[in-house]
Amino acid sequence: MTNSSEWEYKIVRTADGGLFSGDTSPMEDALNSLGGDGWELVDTISDSRGAGANSGQTALVFKRPKR
Repeated sequence: MTNSSEWEYKIVRTADGGLFSGDTSPMEDALNSLGGDGWELVDTISDSRGAGANSGQTALVFKRPKR
């Protein structure tokens, strides 16, 4: 089993309006770039304080082995 100290983490926040507002191409490009750098998406955290389905922000949590 891998020791948790062998991982590094990155948190990426989406723009206001949520993850699925508008054109998804920039998000796909960003995810592909992160994946190419060895980052794996492990969790999402939603801020639901706004009104409506497209309000607030989503934080994407990534991890990869320490380099």
